[in-house]
Amino acid sequence: MKLNLFILFILSLSGYSQTHTKSLSEKQSENMVQKHIEPFNNRDLDEFGNAFDNGVLVSRFPNDTMYFGRDKLKENYAHFFQKNKKSNVKVLNRMVLNNIVIDEELSTVNHATNRHVTIYKTEKEGIKSMTFINNAKTTSNPEAIVNKQLEAYNKRDIDAFVNTYSNNIKLYKFPDQLISEGQDAIKKQYGSMFAKTSDLNAEIVNRMVLGNKIIDKEKVMANGNVFYAVAIYEVKNEKIYRVTFIQ
Repeated sequence: MKLNLFILFILSLSGYSQTHTKSLSEKQSENMVQKHIEPFNNRDLDEFGNAFDNGVLVSRFPNDTMYFGRDKLKENYAHFFQKNKKSNVKVLNRMVLNNIVIDEELSTVNHATNRHVTIYKTEKEGIKSMTFINNAKTTSNPEAIVNKQLEAYNKRDIDAFVNTYSNNIKLYKFPDQLISEGQDAIKKQYGSMFAKTSDLNAEIVNRMVLGNKIIDKEKVMANGNVFYAVAIYEVKNEKIYRVTFIQ
């Protein structure tokens, strides 16, 4: 059975889309990202730079542009290698969705270690964009509220689901395209979907936890169809206040 237009519309708002045009397979995207790791660890600047597209965009999540272009990237990393005698990166966890690769990485610079997440967008010409998500301290347990949200979603309990979000919750399509704002919009959009989709179910197939951010790769079933998406949940004061969907 195909999804009706209404369900497709709501799934699109939520970040789950049945259609995606991609020029690379997931394996090709993963291999492309992997290509730059060994040269970085070996400090081979030319081979490292060649893994990137000429017009690569480097930014901090969600949309803080750091610089453009392969030449600028090589210039910055040449300075980094000169300044730091030892540097190494190790991939702890990896998600791949279409042409997007998300790596949880442990970086060691001199004698200091840091855990962060990098989102890579790939195209045939190389890594098209690289977005860093830095770690941050948190005194709460962001996983608890995200798990509560998933439980309410699968029960199709709209009141419990909405209650996991802040009053001014904002939903984005990566990196910063606003697609929904406020609890009322969430309740209207998801309430209709819950009522019309009896087999609606989501499960986590991979998760990264970074400070107040939970990054989930999710498998979603609706009307006999299966979709995959990545959601970046940001939590503050025990509520989800921002979600960024990658599809």
